Amino acid sequence: MPTRETLLLHPDRPLRLDAARHAELRVESGTVWITASGVAGDLFLSAGESYRVPCEGKVLVEAVRGAAAVRLERKTRRLISVLFESCRVMLPKGMAMP
Repeated sequence: MPTRETLLLHPDRPLRLDAARHAELRVESGTVWITASGVAGDLFLSAGESYRVPCEGKVLVEAVRGAAAVRLERKTRRLISVLFESCRVMLPKGMAMP
């Protein structure tokens, strides 16, 4: 079940994305600058473009040439799915769960 959050960004006010691992950042309007630790080079994205936040490191995003709106979408896994996957991995090879 995904969770979505829309953020309004302003020039000269970078936003640090701490808890956004593997999230999809989609630019709704304007242009944004993105820099991520451990990733070579910076990115400039315009409306309609998106970026997958890496699993590690810090990410900064900032509007350029006026305000920008971005949508941050996180894909969350249900606890039951995580538990089922953990049990499946522990079963002997060839044994199935109902």
